[in-house]
Amino acid sequence: MSHPTPLRVLVVGQAEGTPGGISSVQRLHVRFLAARDDVAVRVVTTYDEVGVLSRLRLMVGGLARALGLIAAGRVDVVHLHVAKGLSALRKGLVVAAARARGVPTVLHTHAGAFAEWFDGLPSPLRAVVARLLRADRVIVLAPDAREVYTSRLGLPDDRVLVLPNPVEWPATVPRRDPHAAAVHGVFLGRLIDRKGVFDLVEAVGGLQAAHRERLRLTLAGHGDADAVRRAVSDAGLDGTVEVRTWIGPAERDELLGTAQLLLLPSWWEGLPMSVLEGMAWGLCPVVTPVGGLATLVRDGDNGVVVPVNDPAALGAALDKLLSDDEVRVQLGARAREAVAPYGADAWADRLVGLYRELTTGTERTVDE
Repeated sequence: MSHPTPLRVLVVGQAEGTPGGISSVQRLHVRFLAARDDVAVRVVTTYDEVGVLSRLRLMVGGLARALGLIAAGRVDVVHLHVAKGLSALRKGLVVAAARARGVPTVLHTHAGAFAEWFDGLPSPLRAVVARLLRADRVIVLAPDAREVYTSRLGLPDDRVLVLPNPVEWPATVPRRDPHAAAVHGVFLGRLIDRKGVFDLVEAVGGLQAAHRERLRLTLAGHGDADAVRRAVSDAGLDGTVEVRTWIGPAERDELLGTAQLLLLPSWWEGLPMSVLEGMAWGLCPVVTPVGGLATLVRDGDNGVVVPVNDPAALGAALDKLLSDDEVRVQLGARAREAVAPYGADAWADRLVGLYRELTTGTERTVDE
């Protein structure tokens, strides 16, 4: 008698502690796969935010390890978390090696600006990158992103799948007092202009005086924290806005448990983990209609949607939310309901189903 052995999945991506949404998704990916009996997961790291020489050693060593595992026949399917730039080139080499060995690959895309990067490459290099990244399946985070990869990588529609990011579901959330004296808002993301953090500071500076006094805003992430602190000081908001560097999951959840607003007026996105996490905690999201947010957050139903790079419109939206306490809390409650289908358990089930589909007819068995 025989039975299938666990599917050997190689995950190629970032170091676990790397700041940002990709690392958050990858942590959930690995943890929820490792909890299953039908999967044996192995992780190879090719990037970490360390010094240049250490980063180079990690990249070369990680690539060598991944290619060695594939060449030795110790992998059934390869799942690669990819952004753009060097990330795409590194993962493309692994995809090409796996293709040569007949090992199926899943390319999990995260970069909201992939098209911008790809289209800026010289034409000969675009052809090379497209060939390298031609995986068996490409995962995108929102329907609008499918065309980005089908057109640029030359893939048929059925090889590009829409699978939104997962969220680890808090079983319970605090009861929000709509009439609390202070309203806490949180921004979680890279502290750069394209995430809208400077738009947010400008918007808060223009709030009605009573609303500005009531709001307490925490900005946390990696990037140029000093530049953001200068912008906060220049706007006279030192008593209103606190700027932190990147925070880990425990500190993040502590913040989300005390807040009522999740703010991310980004200029581009895939499907940001911070918004999913904030909504799961029952926060009202205030976002722009970019990437997966365009379909996830419905203005006036489960959050507030504002135009891109428009501090005046963002300020007007915040003034309204700070003046209508009941609506603010109700939007947060509906936001939590909206992301219930994004739970990580069901997400992991879908991935394993995809792996089985790709390896049908090649499963190994062990005699009993």
